[in-house]
Amino acid sequence: MGKSVSIRAIQGRIGRPSNIQLTRRSLLRGAAAATAVPALATLGGPGTRPAAAAPLARQTDPATLTIAMNGSPSDLDPHSVYDYRSAMPLRGPYESLIALDGSATDRYVPVIAESWQPNDDQSVWTFTIRDGVAFHDGTPVDAEAVRKSFERFLTLGLGPSGAMRRFIQDPAQITAPDERTVVFDCGVPQPLLEAYLSSQYGPLVLNVDRVMQEEVDGDMGHAWAMLNEEGLGTGPYRIVSFEPEQQLILERYEEYWGGWEGNHFDRVIFRVVPENETRRQLIESGDVDIVDNLTPEANDALAENPELFIDRSYSAEVDYLILTVAGALATPEARQAMCWAFPYDEVIEGVFRGYGKRAIGGVSELVAGFDPETFQYTTDLEKARELLAAAGVAEGTEITLTMETGYEDVKSAVQLFQANLAEIGVNLAIQEVDLSTFTGIMFGGMTAEERPGMMPWFWWPDYNDAYNHLYPQIACDQWGAAGTNGGYYCNERVQELFEANRDESDPAKYQAALSEIQQIIPRDDPPAIYYMQRQWTTILRADIAGFVFNPINIGTFNFYTMSRAT
Repeated sequence: MGKSVSIRAIQGRIGRPSNIQLTRRSLLRGAAAATAVPALATLGGPGTRPAAAAPLARQTDPATLTIAMNGSPSDLDPHSVYDYRSAMPLRGPYESLIALDGSATDRYVPVIAESWQPNDDQSVWTFTIRDGVAFHDGTPVDAEAVRKSFERFLTLGLGPSGAMRRFIQDPAQITAPDERTVVFDCGVPQPLLEAYLSSQYGPLVLNVDRVMQEEVDGDMGHAWAMLNEEGLGTGPYRIVSFEPEQQLILERYEEYWGGWEGNHFDRVIFRVVPENETRRQLIESGDVDIVDNLTPEANDALAENPELFIDRSYSAEVDYLILTVAGALATPEARQAMCWAFPYDEVIEGVFRGYGKRAIGGVSELVAGFDPETFQYTTDLEKARELLAAAGVAEGTEITLTMETGYEDVKSAVQLFQANLAEIGVNLAIQEVDLSTFTGIMFGGMTAEERPGMMPWFWWPDYNDAYNHLYPQIACDQWGAAGTNGGYYCNERVQELFEANRDESDPAKYQAALSEIQQIIPRDDPPAIYYMQRQWTTILRADIAGFVFNPINIGTFNFYTMSRAT
């Protein structure tokens, strides 16, 4: 969702930075799991690309939906998943209490909960659990099962749990007074709890009694759940096969509480196909039904194909380059210089060709709390040169940018940036690593001084709220595995605003705090170069019905509502 934290480490290879000319491909998006930090790989060198999926037969079963993904799911534990490529298949087996309604960002529908309501000041929220819901092993889902699931989620304390702790710090605040009632006592007014509980990252209900049977060394069954193929959820589909870096298969759970009236897919297959051109060929030939992350050139060409449907939608995503607060970029002035040096117009118009627009700071225009008056940089190399001199960054300084392999449009963007920096005396050394290595760096235990100076990244909120969008990126307690603050940024005033306004129920005061943060992070003390709001593009075979794009639930699908038109 760039959202991933887990315990698996995958070894990479050592290599030297490269300055070769780069061509275009899709922007870096998200990651599989790794927390140990493998070594860096050579840009374009051997062994850096994940293994391609084994060839499958042409899609001939109309009851099977096949999706080609550019990276592999690697963590199947819904209480730790924080990347969209693992979250995508989990929408089949796992469900939340409530969910966003179709494409809406602030309207909700019942799922495991049949109804819910807050008290007068919205500090206590009460949910009534639906009758007849069961886990895939047949165990009934009652209020206590739901309570246990949230207790495990909070106690594990992995990636997405930070968003939950905004509302509930202690599992004891969640109670099950009877078989059908779950109560969340936030202690203070929390009107956004409803929005959070609709998130695809974290608040999913899991069969804790079963997973705890696999606990090892106090891990609450996490190591087992990461790769398990056993049904632990309540959803319409269950995982029946998982081959990391190859494919994952879901099949319908016949006893699903929602029933199977109408048209539905019997099976969903996720094929791992890192190569952009191969994914394009597969969707054209009909071997797969859905792809995303293709190049602008490929999207333009496929738009002419009457057998395909292309959805182009803006979302809550912002794309940026993380600036590590260490070494040459330790000072705000040096990071401001990087922001002035970035070739915004060349990247948006020349590389992404209309599939994105300029970001206005760190928050998307579609997210509640966005401030349209946020300061916005232009490209000014002379101003960048002056700021570098003021920061004491000597001419000839080298800064390393590390990115994931196989994304040629992001490489084109950083190549243009590299050329601009060369004009002002900075050598940008670009290193490309595989998916697992990259996320090992992003979420691993490196100090700020050991980290690359820059990393391409992107983010969207867990739910529709600018605070939630910004907090994991820049809060002082979100370094490493705790969140997505990969540059180890920490601004005292920003942190003060986060802490003082976490529970603010006055809309005007809350917006004022969010606006101040949005001004600080680009203008005064930038943690990143915020350059683009991307237009998310999904390509589907024309006979796929029931697809709905949601700007918050990016890159995932409600498989239960989808079918093949007859």
